[in-house]
Amino acid sequence: MPWLTSFLPINTTARIGLAVFIALLLSSSTLLIFLERLTEIQLDNDNRSRIAEIYRATDAAWRRGGPAAGLVIVNGELQVPGPLVIHVERADGSRLAGNLGDWPIGLATDRLPRRLMLASRREPLVKPFVFIGAILPDGHRIAVGRSLEAESRLQETLLASLMAALALALTLSWISSRWIVGIISNRARIIAEVAGEVTAGDLSRRVPVQAGPAGDAFDSMSMAFNVMLARIEGLLDELRAVTDGLAHDLRSPLTRLKARIDRLGMGSAVNAADLQAVSVEAEGLLAMLDNSLEISRAEAGIGRDSFASLDLVAMVSDLVEMYEPLADDAGVRMVMLTAQPVTAMAHRQLLGRALANLIDNALRYGAAGGVIELGVERTACGARLTVADHGPGIPAASRDDALRRFGRLDAARPTGQRGQGAGLGLSLAAAVARLHGGSLSLADNKPGLLVSVAIPTQA
Repeated sequence: MPWLTSFLPINTTARIGLAVFIALLLSSSTLLIFLERLTEIQLDNDNRSRIAEIYRATDAAWRRGGPAAGLVIVNGELQVPGPLVIHVERADGSRLAGNLGDWPIGLATDRLPRRLMLASRREPLVKPFVFIGAILPDGHRIAVGRSLEAESRLQETLLASLMAALALALTLSWISSRWIVGIISNRARIIAEVAGEVTAGDLSRRVPVQAGPAGDAFDSMSMAFNVMLARIEGLLDELRAVTDGLAHDLRSPLTRLKARIDRLGMGSAVNAADLQAVSVEAEGLLAMLDNSLEISRAEAGIGRDSFASLDLVAMVSDLVEMYEPLADDAGVRMVMLTAQPVTAMAHRQLLGRALANLIDNALRYGAAGGVIELGVERTACGARLTVADHGPGIPAASRDDALRRFGRLDAARPTGQRGQGAGLGLSLAAAVARLHGGSLSLADNKPGLLVSVAIPTQA
């Protein structure tokens, strides 16, 4: 209720409670008023039906047997104790029968029910009646009525009951609204407490979730909140790992770089070999930082706006053609396993760089096998790109470590040219796969390593 907040400066919880209270009160009041009105209509219909039935019986008897037969019906009805009143008069207006002295004032002879206020012969007090007036054969007139005093008392009782029920509904609505607000406040308080503990540094805290099919919107929100916390915890762990890895892997090349620069500064002549070594070290550092930045950008989802339709087979063929000279120098034969076109929505530069890193790794660590196989195939979920070698491979127990940033399996291996050997190639490829909504997996090629990149064909 936006209009309510302009008059009542209350918080969200109070507004929810007030909205629930008003909704319950209105629904209860509407139901009670509906029942009261329905009862009144039903009683009124019964009264009208009763007097109409007496008129029709009198009229039918009058037509069959004349006034005497009609008066038998009238006198018989008047012998029954109750709120019934009847007046029959001749054409000249003189009274013929009934328990009313005169024709009710304001009653027409159109046989339509009307509410009138008048006094009966037994009770001279003015009270409400419902009447039907009609003309009988031979010009006689009949007025059949029924007192509404009992109905009025019943309506008064119903009204009193309605007010009591409204008071009870008011109380129950207030209790219900407080109960509902208490549930909402308690669930929100739990989430706020967990958020506070996480802010304080306890990243392992999670919001309790009700298991089973009884879960509600709060449980869905709690699960989404827990997923977000798990993601934040994972990112912070990864950030710590990246920081530690950078600190570890940058120390050695920076030390070597400083030593070479110091040596150049002490020498009288500049040595070309030393300058080349300094350039190699600097290029390696730049490549390492560049790869780290690319992984971070991919993990953040940057680049999805540049997705376009891409022929995966053509892209892999270009990579094979580009790497064939390096493979020939290493004595390795590169094989393309498929020629069937497979198209996907992808980022060409990032996906190509990821596959290039996988090919670099295969040339570096799997060249002993003599063959590197690249493949593209369509799957039920999209497409799968593979790079397989026949080298020593990676043990199953070490594959998770290999996918982490700076997760080099051989910690003593130095960082080579262009930042290779820093443990970022597989990490970058995995990040690019996740950017595309897919995944990267490592498997045994028997012998060697089989790296698979699964991505959906639609963005």
